[in-house]
Order: sequence, then C-alpha cells, then structure tokens
Amino acid sequence: MAPLFIPVAPPGLMAKIIGQFKDNIAAGRLQKGDKLPGERQMAEMLGLSRATVREALKALEMLGLVRSSHGSGNYLADDVGDALGVPLSIMFTMEKCSLTQTFELRRGIEFSTAGLAARNVTPDAAERMMSLCRQLEESADELEKLCFDQQLHFEIALASRNSLLLVLLNACEGLIQEHIQDSRARIVRRQKTEEQINAQHRELVSAIAQHDAERAENAMLRHMRLIADNTLTNE
Repeated sequence: MAPLFIPVAPPGLMAKIIGQFKDNIAAGRLQKGDKLPGERQMAEMLGLSRATVREALKALEMLGLVRSSHGSGNYLADDVGDALGVPLSIMFTMEKCSLTQTFELRRGIEFSTAGLAARNVTPDAAERMMSLCRQLEESADELEKLCFDQQLHFEIALASRNSLLLVLLNACEGLIQEHIQDSRARIVRRQKTEEQINAQHRELVSAIAQHDAERAENAMLRHMRLIADNTLTNE
C-alpha cells in the first residue's frame, strides 16, 4: 500500500503538502472526516520538522481543509467544499471585486442550477422544494424565512446533481452575506416585493418539478433580477 505522505523539500513546501492531500483524496486514501496521522508521524513521512508540519496544519485549518480537535488530533474536514469560501473571499478583496460582480457570478451559477435541476429533479426533491415554498409564505418570522429561502436555493442546487455548482453557490452566498448582513430584509421591506418573490419561487419550483429547463432558467433570471434591483441600489 502506498504511503499516505512522502518526503518533500523546499521550495514551495505548502503547495507540495496541499498537493499530497489532493492526491490522497482523489485516490480515496483520505476521505471526509478521516483522522490524520499525528504530527510526529506526519513529520517523519514528509521529512520535515514537527514545527513545520504544525504550521502547515494550522494553515490547512484556516483554509477549512483540516479541523483540529483538542486532545484528539487533526481530521480532514467533513465538508471540504466550505473551504472554498475563505480563499475566494480573500481573492475578491484583493481584486477589489464589487458586490455587483459577485451577484453576476451568483446569477450565472443559479441559472445553471435551475436548468440542471429541471432535468435531474426527483419527485422527492420537488416535494421538498414545494414544502419550502409553503413554509416561506406561511412563516411570520423573518429569520426563519431567511433560512427557508436559503434552503430552497440549496435544494435547487442539490437537485442539479453538480457538486461543483453547489460549492460555488455556497461560497458566493457567503461573500454576499459578508457585504449585506440584512440582504433579504432589504428586499422584502415592501409587502408587494415579498409577494413577487413568493410568486417567483412558486413559478421556479413549478418549472423544475415539470422538468421544463428553459422555463426554470427564465424564472431564475427574473428572480435574480428582482434581488439585484432591490439589493444593489445603494452600491
């Protein structure tokens, strides 16, 4: 059986260590939630000092690839998809990307998930979406509505059966929430706007449930336009 890690040498130690993590995950030698070798063992495998390995693990933890449990050790993260959020946020900050650009990215992702969801949705998934639409309209609590709204878009992305789109959507949503903490509150300040959103959600879910990809994509574009019109006005 191939060793989990092999010796590395400068330059680019961090990139080489991350590369070995990627190779191990691709080969199935490391899976979500797996416990990693102890620092001493990893140091021996990599041919590095324990201090260097410790710093590498801290960096991987900051990126969301590794989680540390005090007294228990280090583990590969249960949801490595969340790791995209931190570097993406840093990249957007360094590139001085605007909120409008972030919304444009989200619109492209949501457009794709809507079409794919219509093609791939199962009856159970469609029923979950319909249930979330009902819960959204019946709830009187704004925080609860926010959770239902986010869960609905998550279910649509999940129904697309494209895990990369789901990861990107989660990262993009995190970026938007960093800039606008009360994004949904801004959108639904007027009752008429909330009624529009509810109607758009029903139309979107109906199109997906009926496997009408073009209708679902157009419904999502209208929904994204309404969100942008009511959120980006003060950028």
